[in-house]
Amino acid sequence: MNITSKIIITDTNIITDLYNAGVLDKFVVLDNVYISDMVLRDEINDRTGDVSLISKMKTVEASALELLEMQCLSYLERRLSYYDLINFIIARDHEYILATGDNLLKKYAEDHGVEVIRTLKIIQLMVCSQIISYEEGIHACQLLLDAPSTRILRQKIIEVLEEFQKEAVVE
Repeated sequence: MNITSKIIITDTNIITDLYNAGVLDKFVVLDNVYISDMVLRDEINDRTGDVSLISKMKTVEASALELLEMQCLSYLERRLSYYDLINFIIARDHEYILATGDNLLKKYAEDHGVEVIRTLKIIQLMVCSQIISYEEGIHACQLLLDAPSTRILRQKIIEVLEEFQKEAVVE
């Protein structure tokens, strides 16, 4: 998969992780990266990352039918927030990739046929697409290892870090 092949709807977990990894600036300018207007308006703050940088992201609005479905689903799926549900619905309805760091949303989306990617996969795709170098990928992983707010398992970060280090030596 190429990171520029499909539009990605992202949530604040991904944004925070990419900010902590020092690659958010490269991610938000990609032509295919969108955030729902609800998430941008209601969930983005200084704890998420650089608000001025995040505000550069392109937005996608939910239709009235999508908003209605979100309301209905919220009664059935009480563990998922309105924002999780709207991101899922938009991704499903438009066949977008859903980028999320939320485990419950990941499982729900995959169970309902939506492709999901996570922070480390985004960083790997950014390296493969030459959006960032192997050295930048290594640095991003090192920053994630030091970030207290990341939910990513340390072992997963180390695996990707070691993969980048091997590839950087080959080049």
